[in-house]
Amino acid sequence: MDDSARETLNTPNCSASFELLAPELLLQIVTKLPGLDTLWNLMRASPQTWHLFDEYALIITESILSGPYSILPSLLPELMRGVILVRSGILPFRDLRDFQLRFMQSQFSPEILQGSQTSISPELLAASIVPVATLRSVVATAYHLSALAQACLESCLVRIRDPGFRPMHAYDLPAEYESIKPEDRLFVGTPVKVVDAGEPTWIEEMRALRAMWIIQLIGEVQCLVGDRAGTTGWSEEDVTTLSSMDAAGFVKRCTITRLEEVNTAMLYVRTLGDTIKNEHYQLPRAPSAAVCARRTITSPKPYEDAPAVYGFRRDNEIHILNRGSPVPKDGQPMISSIGKWGQSESSFFHPSPGVRAFKELTVGRARRISALEGVKFDSFRPLGLAFWDQWRMYLLGLTWGATTEWMANGEWYMPHFYHFAMESILPPEEVASVKAALREKRRQSIAQNSQ
Repeated sequence: MDDSARETLNTPNCSASFELLAPELLLQIVTKLPGLDTLWNLMRASPQTWHLFDEYALIITESILSGPYSILPSLLPELMRGVILVRSGILPFRDLRDFQLRFMQSQFSPEILQGSQTSISPELLAASIVPVATLRSVVATAYHLSALAQACLESCLVRIRDPGFRPMHAYDLPAEYESIKPEDRLFVGTPVKVVDAGEPTWIEEMRALRAMWIIQLIGEVQCLVGDRAGTTGWSEEDVTTLSSMDAAGFVKRCTITRLEEVNTAMLYVRTLGDTIKNEHYQLPRAPSAAVCARRTITSPKPYEDAPAVYGFRRDNEIHILNRGSPVPKDGQPMISSIGKWGQSESSFFHPSPGVRAFKELTVGRARRISALEGVKFDSFRPLGLAFWDQWRMYLLGLTWGATTEWMANGEWYMPHFYHFAMESILPPEEVASVKAALREKRRQSIAQNSQ
């Protein structure tokens, strides 16, 4: 958005100012908004913007989704276009396989299908007959899902900011630990000095937002094929199979590593109530602004190599800096690039650091270093580990820094150092149960081999 548009949006009498603008100037401003949630706020505040949308609904919507000022990562607009089409009664997928594998899988790993994926392009939307009322309803849905995504992240932040959340590090392990079976190791931990990384970053918000749009689109398609069974071109088997799935079950067929984003979003949504099917599929209402303050996501997409001052070190402690704040004279600046901390758009198509850490914890790079083979993600889910970037995970003491694997406070540690950090935030009874099962499995294997 150019400076003149920003200046207009930031004036105290914003809605009154918009009513005085010529429609052609207002259209230039509206098509440069960063997101549909921002558009919904403006439409409710400005009657002229509401009427302008009636006349230019598709142009405005698509300009925001795919224009240069959009804050959305690539491919996320396809989920939104999908909701628009399905809500208009248009099914853009030939069958369940097309929807599940050729479309949804590409949302997470576009490189896998190498050009054979199903896409929902701006051209497809432009060539379709979409009522203005439908476009308006999807703009409202965008605001709703943005609020749900932020509230979901906030619920996770509350848990990791709780004083009872105390990750542990096991320093100075004796050398003989290398010869001890992982399930027999007993760690003596030191509480980590947890540092709050602040409000969710762009990549964290986009992961949560994608999960909400996936849930929304799957629900919309279920409603359409269920209501119009026999007329959509889908087989009865496909319709029955889809209707029996929830969003997590649907995504599980596409990608295991990104399943937990959707699982975490679903876990939160279910705490708010049931979904509603009136004119379209609708997730529960987000908490009120009094309970969970809402922010309009307007931060631009970060560039991969953009340098950033994340904080400073003083007396071997990390201190976080608010954006634009100076580094104290006695502080050592912590400068790195956005990409190295997993905060750029490229990370949007890779598993989150928390999911990677879990995968290594439960299966290990080699069996001999993983103490919790087979542990479930259930206890990690409410903590938001499916969403957090490398920087937040590092400040929580749950993973290494941006450049060197298995490092903590400048020292190099064996892989099980961070396995124990992950283990330390699990309920003790769960850890004991998993290790007991592994010991029993080992006992049975020894007994069988000795026969």
